[in-house]
Amino acid sequence: MKNIKIKFKINLTTYIFFLIAFLCGYFKNVLYIFFIVFFHELGHIFFIKLFHHKIVKVEFYPFGGITTIDKPINSSINQELFISLGGVFFQLLLGLFLLFQKNELLSFYNQTIFFFNLLPIIPLDGSVFLHAFFEKFFSYQKSFLLYQILSFFFFILFFLYNIFFSIDNYFICLVLLVQFFLVEKRKKYFFQRFYLERFLHNFPYKKIQNQKGEDISVLKKETRHFFYEKNHYITEKEKIAKSFFKNHNF
Repeated sequence: MKNIKIKFKINLTTYIFFLIAFLCGYFKNVLYIFFIVFFHELGHIFFIKLFHHKIVKVEFYPFGGITTIDKPINSSINQELFISLGGVFFQLLLGLFLLFQKNELLSFYNQTIFFFNLLPIIPLDGSVFLHAFFEKFFSYQKSFLLYQILSFFFFILFFLYNIFFSIDNYFICLVLLVQFFLVEKRKKYFFQRFYLERFLHNFPYKKIQNQKGEDISVLKKETRHFFYEKNHYITEKEKIAKSFFKNHNF
């Protein structure tokens, strides 16, 4: 695993949260949560490095961390599945270790964060796993839209649960909602980057699929497409060029 150096960053809100916790007498609780979050992110880091991807930074927030990766959108779906579950896998190992300990509070926090991260809500690991799973069967665009729709649906359920059964998770709900709209705001960028990668690079795809007249929104990851036009087939690169660079000669 080369290039092991990683840029860790603690968000300003985390420092403020630590200070408030210290003043209110909950500093040990916050340390436990931070330890679990750090251990969780190590799981993602392990699989990212295992697959030789570059980590831009790992940033820690009061209730979680975000690991930013520099890798193509068109990279392996199976790798994405492993990376998405790397954090909860490490937490599972931590849970097995804690079975032999007598720290009930740490075990409780580990279990809570474990199941919370499995929720299919953007940007939690459950949503990333679901997105990658959809990509095995649907086009990139359709997978992305399904990922958004289901994420918003489960967010509504989570929010309603907090209204009726809990009164201390509204900050988390707000963070999740902000992350959802950030993804929505960047959706066009993700689509364009997906197609640009397919145009610029030759990914070693073995699956071949022939299309008749459809636009480029049908492109799937790990599949090479050919489009039937005017009694002959053209490559997906030519189709993308026609869609994005109509005024150029290729």
